[in-house]
Amino acid sequence: MTVTLRKKLQNGKHYYYSLHDRQSGLFDAFTLTATWGSRPDGGRSKIYSFATRSERDRALRSLIRKRIRQGYWIFYSYARKGNYLKVLHEFGGEAAQRRAN
Repeated sequence: MTVTLRKKLQNGKHYYYSLHDRQSGLFDAFTLTATWGSRPDGGRSKIYSFATRSERDRALRSLIRKRIRQGYWIFYSYARKGNYLKVLHEFGGEAAQRRAN
């Protein structure tokens, strides 16, 4: 799963925030890696680790919701697993509405 959010700053530049689950953790079974910066391929990063899938999915929802409130919109997303598709689908309408404004 990967999701990239983007917002346009007042100076016209773009800022990116990406989440993915490609990197597994050493101590917990479920992880999310967040990267953010002025380029879509990162800058700063943070790894979140979770003991259960439901904890990870709750955090994913929370992180996406927080960024949308800050003016980001979903720029790109990809998922094959049903639980991720469900989470990303929840934000489809909200993200599209933000983009239109």
